Amino acid sequence: MANATDAAIWSAAISRSAVLVTKDRDFSLLRAAEKQGPIVLWVRVGNIDNRALVRQILSAMPQIGEAVARGEAVIEFVGG
Repeated sequence: MANATDAAIWSAAISRSAVLVTKDRDFSLLRAAEKQGPIVLWVRVGNIDNRALVRQILSAMPQIGEAVARGEAVIEFVGG
């Protein structure tokens, strides 16, 4: 969905019951304003390579999974 509009990405996440993983603040603001919608994992890391990003997310997966299970609307991931 690299070239999809935000609306298309949002709709696809809802229809698939998927967690929307993004570095785009707009999605987290939209979800915070809406009563319904996908869970948004807002990735807030500096400019790092994809392998380092994946390692960081995988190491935080237990906490991310817990936040998803609690039904948090927006989960903010700040890499470290």
